[in-house]
Amino acid sequence: MSGKHLLPTVGRPFRLPAAVRGRAAVAVLAVTAACATAPGAATAAPGSAPVTAAAASVRADFNGDGWADLAVGAPDEDVEDQNAAGAVNVIYGSPVGLGRSGNQLLHQGHLAGTAEAGDHFGSAVAAGDFNGDGRTDLAIGVPGEAVGNALGAGVVSVVYGSAAGLKTTDDQLWDQGTLAGAVESGDHFGHALAAADFNGDGRADLAVAAHQDDVGDVLTAGAVNVIYGSAAGLRAAGNQLWDQGPLNGTVEAGDMFGDELTAGDLNGDRRADLIVGVPSDDVGTIHDAGAVNVIYGSAAGLVTAGNQLWTQQELVDAAERFDRFGAAVTAGDFNGDGRADLAVGVEQEYLGDLSNAGAVNVIYGSVSGLGTAGNQLWDQGPLVGTPDDGDFFGSTVTSGDFNGDGHADLAVGVPGEDVGTPNAAGAVNVIYGSASGLTANRNQSWDQGALAGVPETGDVFGDAATTGDFNGDGRTDLAVGAWGEDIGDASEAGAVNVVYGSATGLAAGGNQVWDQNGLTGVAEPYDNFGAALAAG
Repeated sequence: MSGKHLLPTVGRPFRLPAAVRGRAAVAVLAVTAACATAPGAATAAPGSAPVTAAAASVRADFNGDGWADLAVGAPDEDVEDQNAAGAVNVIYGSPVGLGRSGNQLLHQGHLAGTAEAGDHFGSAVAAGDFNGDGRTDLAIGVPGEAVGNALGAGVVSVVYGSAAGLKTTDDQLWDQGTLAGAVESGDHFGHALAAADFNGDGRADLAVAAHQDDVGDVLTAGAVNVIYGSAAGLRAAGNQLWDQGPLNGTVEAGDMFGDELTAGDLNGDRRADLIVGVPSDDVGTIHDAGAVNVIYGSAAGLVTAGNQLWTQQELVDAAERFDRFGAAVTAGDFNGDGRADLAVGVEQEYLGDLSNAGAVNVIYGSVSGLGTAGNQLWDQGPLVGTPDDGDFFGSTVTSGDFNGDGHADLAVGVPGEDVGTPNAAGAVNVIYGSASGLTANRNQSWDQGALAGVPETGDVFGDAATTGDFNGDGRTDLAVGAWGEDIGDASEAGAVNVVYGSATGLAAGGNQVWDQNGLTGVAEPYDNFGAALAAG
């Protein structure tokens, strides 16, 4: 198998090469633009009240009012005269879904630190209740930040929730200088984030990837710092630094351990476990086949005991060159047995002669953690849509209970999907859970043709996604980034579509499209609004 090794670039969240985004329309792909269940087209404007709704992964929210809120990264936003300093918009939930009221624009001009060119504040976002006060807090990756003379060392801003929403007082700025590890140029600390309660004390902890960290003399092997929560919020005491050295696997140059992060309770012990994507890992002599490390939680936090290394060699299919298994990861309880399962994106998987069509492996949890029993491999073959060259199915994965039936469902980003003639307009496939796990029954394919907005070349709808219960009806809603979206004459200003859940799953009724013109801020060329998403 052959392919192109794609590495994410700080400040350019796009995983697809420019040649894909701008490729000439050689063939017209017959794409089913609407859902398999044929929802009606929507015409909702930004901030309009959804008439149907949904959501299920109800975590605490930023203002604690019972409705999930949405944080949207615009990592290439200019702040005053600082190019690509970056910003984050926050949109608050309500009984009728996300609305304009009280929305916020955060950047380092408001917080600890200084907005500087190339910081890319908002390249990653994660929500968790770090101080256990019942309101979600927001961690924001700033991987391009210089720390002293260390260029691109990276930092993470943490903004705490309150009854009035996220507050710009008492915020924290973290770098590796106050943690295990060392501040070094080009580490890109903050490239990826995951928030979860690894020690079961009722407060979320924060995992921060420095995916280009050198481990000893091994260049860009990658590392992950873990900072634990407390009644006072995140604190340095007991923090950990993880690399593949103490884990299954081998520290190797260019692995970029931590390129992706997620968390979930894979063994049902009520402590979250950390999943680390290593899509550039070699499997034996198979270059960039990709791997995933799993580190299990305990009363003492994350521990090496029982840690696992997963590749496609143990699963349906096989490890092949440049597959990039681990390019995206998400955890959700797809069979409703009380233990989280793991979906792993393999964005450059070949399907026959189709290059970079993409696939997703699903590994199911058990009392002893993840196991091979019943594992699945999904591609667009059995789903609505058609596999094609350069679709990159699996570039993003996220989970939530869209129909409220007690089983998590899986949304898979397909940002390279052509929608009619527009190349790389993007789509999202949705696969529903059941007592037997994910099943093709009632699966859906969404693109902007079925929603507010228009599919256009290079929109890359589906390159980012998250879930949250924005209207508090107990069913999960889906937010999808299209950071390549042009807003008027502003190229790649970016947009986010929101599709609401219902008793029958995601439905087009009341769907919304958001851009910065409807919020605090202005849609400007190359802001890339929607490149990172988190629901609080």
